[in-house]
Amino acid sequence: MKPFTHMKPFIKLLPLAGLLLAFSAWAELAVIVDPSVKVNSLSIEQLQRLYLNQANRFPGGVALRPLDQHSGSGQRKAFDAHVLGMSERELAEYWSRRMFSGKGHPPATVKDDKAMIDRVITEPGDVGYIDGDSVDDRVKVILRIP
Repeated sequence: MKPFTHMKPFIKLLPLAGLLLAFSAWAELAVIVDPSVKVNSLSIEQLQRLYLNQANRFPGGVALRPLDQHSGSGQRKAFDAHVLGMSERELAEYWSRRMFSGKGHPPATVKDDKAMIDRVITEPGDVGYIDGDSVDDRVKVILRIP
């Protein structure tokens, strides 16, 4: 028997383990807005429509603008997978088709949770997502995603 041949199955699972760790690095994601925004909650379906540029007005006629975390961040990967049901590559293809047909652009991006909070509170109507542990009293949480 060759040395380490019993390790092959485990080695094949390493990328999957890394992906699972990235998704479980926090307890939850929190979708946030400025407290002045007159929306108290959104459903996953409403959030999907907002982030896929299929709707931008919500209860009471409130206009919302989505913001993404930077490409490759753990929060972005978790949001894309759990809320949008797509990988970053699939989303890039989706936005490429939408932009080519003149049907919109992807959401603006921010660097990290702190930048997301700063942007949301300075631009009421912007909606973003952060690690649930990063929530502070300057923002209103409108959805928690486990």
